[in-house]
Amino acid sequence: MNHQQYPAYVARLLAQAEALCAEEFGQADAAALCYEILALFPEHTTASELIYTAFCDPQLIYENRKALSRTIDEWDDRPWQQRRRLGKSFSFMSTWLPPQSPNDEELFAPPPDIAAMLDEGQHQLMQDFLMGQTKGADVAWHIFAEAIKYTNDPHTTLLCIGYLYAEHGYFAEAVDILEILEVQFPQDSAARRLWAEARWWRDNQGRIPWIPTIDAGNGRRYREIMRQIDPNFDSFETADNPLLDYIPPEVANLPADFQLPMTLSPELMAQLAEILGPGVSTGLKKGPVDWGFLDKYEQGDLSDIEIPTWAQYILLDLDDPKLEIEFKRFLLSFLANPPQADDEEDSMRNR
Repeated sequence: MNHQQYPAYVARLLAQAEALCAEEFGQADAAALCYEILALFPEHTTASELIYTAFCDPQLIYENRKALSRTIDEWDDRPWQQRRRLGKSFSFMSTWLPPQSPNDEELFAPPPDIAAMLDEGQHQLMQDFLMGQTKGADVAWHIFAEAIKYTNDPHTTLLCIGYLYAEHGYFAEAVDILEILEVQFPQDSAARRLWAEARWWRDNQGRIPWIPTIDAGNGRRYREIMRQIDPNFDSFETADNPLLDYIPPEVANLPADFQLPMTLSPELMAQLAEILGPGVSTGLKKGPVDWGFLDKYEQGDLSDIEIPTWAQYILLDLDDPKLEIEFKRFLLSFLANPPQADDEEDSMRNR
């Protein structure tokens, strides 16, 4: 279907979305209108690209970078931290609201017959989301699959699982679950709308403007910078730490015949990681933010000629070399995407 064949209301929605893109804090609402289009016409590339355009707003990028950096350093390139960035970003930007539960007391209550199973599955998923325990995500999938089979309310169960996956950055899994829901309940427009949003994030997760592009790898940059920060990091990294051990599910919350999935041994996983190597760079300098600063951040490479005059005066007051390095690193991050200032702030800065 070419552009001229879309219904007239699609053009109106696009025009509204474009107008919202130009408004302060209107980008999430602009994206919401585009998701409505994509729910009906998944192939509509203009709507898909308009979401990306909305997300490229400099102030939006700055605010999301700042929010993510409160819990995840931008130089932390461990794969599970990248998923956390995606999940948090989806939660920041999503305007999808789950349907009201029948009792009107809470939103999105899971079916009582499998609530304990869903809770157990979420605990397993969070081990991967928060600590990089990939076995947790694998076990969670099997628990959710069992819950779908056991429940008397497959519609709510599928919707709960699909949304849970999406809000934690598992977009491929979310799309798979929501497509199962659509086959069984094709009239659910709310689920279709969530599917369109999760699908867009699945297809565009590698170019969210405020999330650093990273190598396909294994946390190399994280380990290098941690060694600079803490000389004892290597011994800590290899020490036994019970907080990072995998925690199996509570069998009391699962069906009696539930069996844990087969997983690869840690030794074999290590061998695979060595064979696969560090991966291929995805290119740190593409997009609205110049992520190339992370290379300089790691190397401590910022010459005085690159430092703004106002910052050079601050450096003169720093006698501690470590503080000087940290301040330069802050500058690198800040200058990659500075906040948008109003005229009064501009005038004060130029005095």
